[in-house]
Amino acid sequence: MSEVEKSFDKLRKKYGLPSLKRLMMEFGIKPETPELVLHETTEKILEKVSSTAKILESVIFISTGSLPSQLYEANMIKDKKDEVFKLYKKLMQTYWSGEGALLSGDEKEISQFINRVFHEWTGKIKKELMSICELFQKEWKDAKLRESKDFMYHG
Repeated sequence: MSEVEKSFDKLRKKYGLPSLKRLMMEFGIKPETPELVLHETTEKILEKVSSTAKILESVIFISTGSLPSQLYEANMIKDKKDEVFKLYKKLMQTYWSGEGALLSGDEKEISQFINRVFHEWTGKIKKELMSICELFQKEWKDAKLRESKDFMYHG
């Protein structure tokens, strides 16, 4: 067992954290510094949460600079836009909660954040994201090319 794994295992037992392996599988976490294992874990979780939120943001908030794929996908979710926005809000709340935990520097607060996000992610968020992925996958299969003059953003 590496020093990082030993350090994390102590914290896992102390705070009831999920296993490092589960965190690796869900968030791509691979901490490298034993003394910063909680910070590195939280930063990686925040990267995943933030990048996911930005993807949703790009199809919720369409602008004149939106990519064609975003225009198509915004149209694909038009009937679910409120649901997608609720998920987006949850991701943004989660992001800022994690930033706050990191800023506090408190081991217990950071651990509580990791634990809470892991359970929310594996319990509900991931299922909602998978549903959106399945929707896009299905809709892209049947997507038809539109002429640019018929498919422009009109604020």
